[in-house]
Amino acid sequence: MSSLSRRDLLARAGLGFGALAALGVLGRVGLAAHALEPRRAHHRPRARAVISLFMHGGPSQLDTFDPKPSLARYAGQTLPESFGSLDLEFTKTSTAKVLASRRTFARHGQSGVEISDLYPRLSAHADRLAVVRSCHHTEFNHSPALYFMHGGNRQMGRPSLGAWCTYGLGSEAEDLPGYVVMRDGPLKGGPETYGAGFLPAVHQATELRSAAPPILHLNRSATAPSLDTRRLLDFTQSLNRQHAAERPGDDRLSARIAAGELAFRMQSAAPEAIDLARETAATHRLYGLDREETRPFGTQCLIARRLVERGVRFVQLYHGGGNVGWDTHGNNDGQHQTNALQTDGPIAGLLEDLSARGLLDSTLVTWGGEFGRTPTSEGSDGRDHNPYGFSVWLAGGGVRGGMAYGATDDFGFKAVDNKVPIRDLHATILHLLGLGHEELTYLFQGLEQKLTGVEPARVIRELLA
Repeated sequence: MSSLSRRDLLARAGLGFGALAALGVLGRVGLAAHALEPRRAHHRPRARAVISLFMHGGPSQLDTFDPKPSLARYAGQTLPESFGSLDLEFTKTSTAKVLASRRTFARHGQSGVEISDLYPRLSAHADRLAVVRSCHHTEFNHSPALYFMHGGNRQMGRPSLGAWCTYGLGSEAEDLPGYVVMRDGPLKGGPETYGAGFLPAVHQATELRSAAPPILHLNRSATAPSLDTRRLLDFTQSLNRQHAAERPGDDRLSARIAAGELAFRMQSAAPEAIDLARETAATHRLYGLDREETRPFGTQCLIARRLVERGVRFVQLYHGGGNVGWDTHGNNDGQHQTNALQTDGPIAGLLEDLSARGLLDSTLVTWGGEFGRTPTSEGSDGRDHNPYGFSVWLAGGGVRGGMAYGATDDFGFKAVDNKVPIRDLHATILHLLGLGHEELTYLFQGLEQKLTGVEPARVIRELLA
C-alpha cells in the first residue's frame, strides 16, 4: 500500500469535505432539484419580494383614498342627469340616493397626498405611497372579482399573481415555502383565489397560521424520533421517484416529492419564523400586538416581515374574512372605522419596520380589495360593489412614492383619467420584480398563457421611481 504525503492527505481530505457539503445540500433539496431555486430575472429587478395586503370585501375608495366633495353637495339626491353620460347600466336604472362620506380628508407629507382620517398612522407614510385611483374591471360579484384581481381572469382555476412570481423567480427561502398565505377567515372565492391553477403544483401557496401549529399536519409524531422520520421519508421518496419514472410528465408526483423534502426542513424553520417572542417589546408595540383590536392583523404583518427577511418571495395577507369585513352593504362608515382601526397601525408599523431594516427598497407592498364601493347608498347607510373605479396603493420596491395616479369621475364611480385595467397593474408588479409580462408564459392547452392575458398590457412607468 502506497503511503500518502501530508500534502496529498490534505488535498484529498479537502476535496472530501467539499463533497460532503455538496451531498448535504443535495440531500436537502432531493431529486426535485429545489424546484423553487432562485431563477434569473428578465431584467434588473427593483424588488425581490412582495407583501400583498388584501382587504377582502371591497373597501370604499370614497372613504379612504379618493375624496369627492360632490358627494356632500348632492347628498340625499339621485345622481344628476348628466351622470348618465358615463353609459353604465347601473346609472341608467338606479334611483339610489347619493351617500356622502363622513370622513375628513387632508393632505399629508411633502407630496400632499390626500388620505382620509381613517388612517392617521398610515398618513405619516404618504410620501412612500403611490395611490392609484383609477383601477377598474368588469366583475360586480365577489368571486369573479377576486379571481380577476389575483389571476387576471374572472374564471376560477387561473394561477394567482403569487404563483406566477414563484414560477418566474423561484424563491430564496430554502427551508420555507416561496409563496405564503395568511388570512383571518374564509374567502368568498375559496382557496382557488390564491391557487396555482395550471402552473406546476410546487407553486401552490402554503397557508401559514399565526397560532401554533403554524402549518397543519407538519409537526413530527411524538412517538417517532427525528432519525426515523428522515428514514421514513427517504423510503417514501424512493417509491415516489420510482412511480414518477414510470409516469413521465405527471406534475403531481414531482410536486409531492418536493413538498415532502420541504416539509421535513420546515419542521424546524416554520416555528422559528413565526416565533414572535424573539422580537422586542418595542417591535410588538409598533405592530399593535399590545392591543386587542390590532393584534390579529399586526401579527400577520410582523410575520410577513420575518418571512421576507428569510427569503420568501410572495406573502399574501387577508383582512376582512368571515363576517362583514369590508363588504359594507350596511353601516358603511361604522364598519370602515372598525376595519381601519384594526389595520392602520399594523400597516404603518410594517412600512416603518421594513424601512428601518433596509428592506423596503427591495420589498414591494401593495394594498387593495377586489373592487370599491358605490357613491350611492344601499339601504340607508351602506354602499354596494363598484368595480368601475377604485383605489389601490403600492409602496417600496422601486415605486415612486408621494403621488396619486389616475382619477375617477366627480362622484368616484368610474375611472376616467389614466385608467388602470388590472392587467396593467399586474404588468407593473411583475416589472418591478424583474419579470416581463410578455415573457412570463406557460404552455397550457396549446397556448402560451400569461398572467396579463391576450389583450395588450403596459407597465405603468409613471409609478416607477
